[in-house]
This record gives sequence, C-alpha cells and structure tokens, in this order.
Amino acid sequence: MAIATGKEQRLDRRTRGARAERRDARQALLDAAAEVFVERGYPDATVDEIAAAAGYSKGAVYWHFEGKDDLFFSLLEERVDRPMKEAMDLLASAPPDRDMAPEATRFFGDLFGGAREVLILDHEYWSLAVRDPKLRARYAKRQRAMRDTFARALEARAEHLGTPQAAGNAEEIATLLLSIARGLGREKLISPGDVPDHMLGEAYATIYAGLLARMSAG
Repeated sequence: MAIATGKEQRLDRRTRGARAERRDARQALLDAAAEVFVERGYPDATVDEIAAAAGYSKGAVYWHFEGKDDLFFSLLEERVDRPMKEAMDLLASAPPDRDMAPEATRFFGDLFGGAREVLILDHEYWSLAVRDPKLRARYAKRQRAMRDTFARALEARAEHLGTPQAAGNAEEIATLLLSIARGLGREKLISPGDVPDHMLGEAYATIYAGLLARMSAG
C-alpha cells in the first residue's frame, strides 16, 4: 500500500479526530469517485482525477483503497449491496403476517431515488466484465455472495410462514428473483415511467403464489 502524503500524512492517527477525518476523507473520495466514474466512464476515469475532485492527494486514495477497482467495488458495496442486504435481512426476520411485497416496492423506489448514478455504473461495469475475465471474476464473486444471502433469507421466510417446501431450490429462486430485479432496474434507468416501483413487489408476490400453488398441487 502506498504511503499517504499531504493532508493524510499530517494526521495523528491515534486521536478520535483523526479517525473521524479518515472517515470523512473516505466518504469524500467515494462521492468524488461516483461523479468521476459517471462523467468519464469506468475505463477512462483515473485515480488522479478522483483524488483531485475530492480535494485529496493521490496518496489518500491509496490509503483507503487498493486502487480504482477497489474504489469502484466499495462504492457498489456501500450504495447498492448494503441496502439490498438490509432488505434481505428484513425478509428473513419479518413476522409471518407481514406482507413483504410493499417492502420490495419501497426498496426499489429508495434505491433508484438515492443510488441511480451508482446503478448506472454497475451496469457499465457489468458490460466490461462480460468481456474481461479478470473483471468478471470479482464481479461474479459479488453476485454469488448476494445470491447466497438472498437464498438464506428466502429459506428463513418460508420457515416462518410454515411453507419450507416453497423455498424449493433456494439458490435458483434467488437467482431468478435477483435477475428480475436487475432487469426491471435496467428498464427503469432507460424509461422510469414504464416501470413503476410496485412492479417488483408484484412480480415477487406472483412468483411466490405460483410456488405455493405448485406445492399444493403436489
């Protein structure tokens, strides 16, 4: 890891103020990265541009992140993956009488209201990863982790509802549901008015009803 210079170097890292400033610096770098990535595109964005946009040295970037790739995935983790995991935790722990379709609707609306630019970057990176094995490996690892978390949440929800068989192959169901969410998300990025927020919750409710019907039919 490169040694930080400038503002980062002068900090006494043992103090509470220094720790708070490091958190502020990290957040400023993530904010700047989002802007630079959107403006320049992932391939053309540079660490130097991100550091300059945040008002920090290049060394500050490498103090907090391993490089551009790590910065990008940290951005996805904080602004896309973390809210998704929180929604999955809610699914796993919600009481049986709680209808989760409205929660899916709220999540979909909140995500596009607060992280639209990051979602655009996610799709851009996906298009690069399809062609680049090195980029694809890390992206695929991220997708697997999200799918596994969702699968465990689906299993827990089915247990709470007393319908464990409805979870079926939880990994496959999680893959299906996440693919629907991503597909609707891409459509919403292009034509927001054609993809109302409730569409995701309705799709999930319909699929779950179909699983229950198949289970009842034996």
